[in-house]
Amino acid sequence: MRMAVWLRTPLVVENDADLIRVSRENPGYRFEREEDGTVVVSPTHTKGGAKSLAAAVQLYNFAKRVGGKAFDSSTGFAIGPKTRLYMPDAAWVSAARIQAIDPKVADKFWPLSPDVVIEVASDTDLFGDVVRKVDRYIERGSLSAVAVDPRTRAVVERGVAPTDLALDFDAIIDA
Repeated sequence: MRMAVWLRTPLVVENDADLIRVSRENPGYRFEREEDGTVVVSPTHTKGGAKSLAAAVQLYNFAKRVGGKAFDSSTGFAIGPKTRLYMPDAAWVSAARIQAIDPKVADKFWPLSPDVVIEVASDTDLFGDVVRKVDRYIERGSLSAVAVDPRTRAVVERGVAPTDLALDFDAIIDA
């Protein structure tokens, strides 16, 4: 499925500042960057936003119980080793890893793959691509990464989730 995207600014993304500028000038779109510099643009449909929020709420409640911080789909993480920047639908980072972040990068895209990541396939995603994406999170240091396909109700879990974390995938799918 091809989709035209009309941006309010030229899509020249040479660094993180450019990515932030393009994102700010084009609300409603998510911009991620692959290691080869390719920029992936995806709009968040209303249904998809509800599903990613349901996932983020679960991680937020988990963070309230055990510490750390939960993040929504607008948060970018530099999961390197080069320039890859991903924005998971929902993520959690432990307090210990947050405390270890170099203060020089604390106000930038954190150079880490979150401890827990949830990716929810949108109507325009191929589920195999979403599964490969969660595999990259694990390769880059995430403890647990989950791909959810609301169309088929498929859930693919990679890694090992923290023992205190119990995710309700039906709540995400049905949101």
